[in-house]
Amino acid sequence: MAALLCLVLAGVKLWAQEPESKQNGVPEQLQDRNMDRAALRLYQNALKYYDEKAHWKAAREFIVLLDYYPSFSQADGVLYHLGESMYQMTMYKSAAKMFRFLLTKYPQSKYVAGSLYGLQRISYQTENHPEGLKIFSGIVAKFGDDDVIDGARYYAGMSHFNQRDYDNAIATLGKVRARSEYFDHSLYTIGLAHLKKKTVNKAVAALRKLLTQPLIRPEQRDVINNTHLTLGYIYYELGYYPEASAHFRRINPEHEAFPHALLASSWAAIKQNDYQTAVITLNELIRNHDEAEFGEEGHFLLGQCYLQMGFYDFAFKEYALISQRYPEANNIAERVVEVQMGLRQQEQEMEKLKVQLLVLESKLLTTINLDKAVPKYIKEEHERLAHQQEQLIATIVAERKSFEEASQIIELMQQEMERKESRKHWHAYAEYGKARALFLKGMPK
Repeated sequence: MAALLCLVLAGVKLWAQEPESKQNGVPEQLQDRNMDRAALRLYQNALKYYDEKAHWKAAREFIVLLDYYPSFSQADGVLYHLGESMYQMTMYKSAAKMFRFLLTKYPQSKYVAGSLYGLQRISYQTENHPEGLKIFSGIVAKFGDDDVIDGARYYAGMSHFNQRDYDNAIATLGKVRARSEYFDHSLYTIGLAHLKKKTVNKAVAALRKLLTQPLIRPEQRDVINNTHLTLGYIYYELGYYPEASAHFRRINPEHEAFPHALLASSWAAIKQNDYQTAVITLNELIRNHDEAEFGEEGHFLLGQCYLQMGFYDFAFKEYALISQRYPEANNIAERVVEVQMGLRQQEQEMEKLKVQLLVLESKLLTTINLDKAVPKYIKEEHERLAHQQEQLIATIVAERKSFEEASQIIELMQQEMERKESRKHWHAYAEYGKARALFLKGMPK
């Protein structure tokens, strides 16, 4: 430390002896131009990583650039893209600090609208909907014609939707322009908002309109599949079973909702007394998705179809399978207790991970230089800082992955617990089904 201090003092003394316009024989103006060119090359390399969605590598380069040359002529662009990279890595606290610093130091920057939009998205992701709507008001007032306006309207509409303010959600999402990447999602949410309001005709109209849109982007496929599933459920509840079946059949087999569509389509066929179609659909469901979420109900419905078709041995086999494979009602409570205990343990681990992430992000923020310039002649110190920041980012990304994995485990455990609690009756129904199958088989013909 003492040696470093001597080096700093010696450097300051030597620098002070130089004329103001010249250092190391190079005019200051020329020196700045050379530095700006070098910084520009580093910036362009960082943008290349950013465009390739290599956000961790991009963030590392942007941070080094801020430390190395904070007076870079495009420092506002560095701050903005660093904030966006951190947002993509779900480092919301760090991203927000970058956006706010840009707004404070560069109020005339071309990235002001994007930074406000970034802060709005962070507020939405962290479920601070009142703050997000407040930022949205600022975007509308100053940047109503900017490229970010459609995205801002979408997130504002979603904030209204999450606050159960369905009228404002519909009004705001309805202003998203058709050419926007957010248009399909907005239209789908408008349909859901009308469903929440019980204005079913308007919900159906919004969802049907969505299906007429040209397929331009690959991500539209997911929205279209969800739209078919939602419309199928609506028509099923209204008693329009052929229309419901038509929408269920149009869901892509690769989509996560396809098993739900198979089960719902089976119900629709049963409602129409089309047991042969139901058997085909249920066998496909059981063959490809015979898991806890669908198994009990799928086998039970298959047994019911076989009963109606007079195949009593097949029906008995399906009911017996439920009795053998799935626990009785009095064993469910024990399993639920086990799941709840595991759930509490996972939640405790989540809290630890949250604390670790907060500490790591705080350390990262303290190492990122924003206001004061790092003396360029202390090369070793700069390299140490850059290495430290790179390690911090890598550690944060790794911890974030662990955090997300723990979140998924908790979600799966919660779903299992809900299934176990809600499906206590299948075992009893299966026993009744077996008795009925045996009875019908013994009836004189």
